[in-house]
Amino acid sequence: MVKVRKGDRIELLQSVWLFERCTPKELQAIAKLATPLLAEEGQVLAREGDTGGEFFVIVEGTAEATIDGTHIASLGAGQFFGELALLDRGPRVATVVASSSMLLLVLSGREFDELIGKAIPSVSRRMLMVLGRRLREADEQLADRGSPRLTGL
Repeated sequence: MVKVRKGDRIELLQSVWLFERCTPKELQAIAKLATPLLAEEGQVLAREGDTGGEFFVIVEGTAEATIDGTHIASLGAGQFFGELALLDRGPRVATVVASSSMLLLVLSGREFDELIGKAIPSVSRRMLMVLGRRLREADEQLADRGSPRLTGL
């Protein structure tokens, strides 16, 4: 774990699009919840099939996400992962490995529940937008393969 002063945490949070519209009071609440973490290149941050216990927001650096060893996404500053396993309490759907040194903000399951449940409703809305986009992209990939669509009702 890396030591980051509260004021610096708030500044880091403001640099992440997920939190950019949060008020100073909301940013203070998130700063209290989030733990800064330094990750080294090659470090596994989430492993497909494992029980998820953390939500990660990338402040600096990059990571690669894979499913069954197949590259599915490159992640960078301002992006987040780990929310799905915390939302549905299911296993991680992908493996995420740091492809460079990284600075992340991490929330435990309890902290994540507090964040989206009562602390900052705007963050919940933004996460829903991202999840909706991810679902649409997955649906398009299924359609391209001739599989039945997930959405479109």
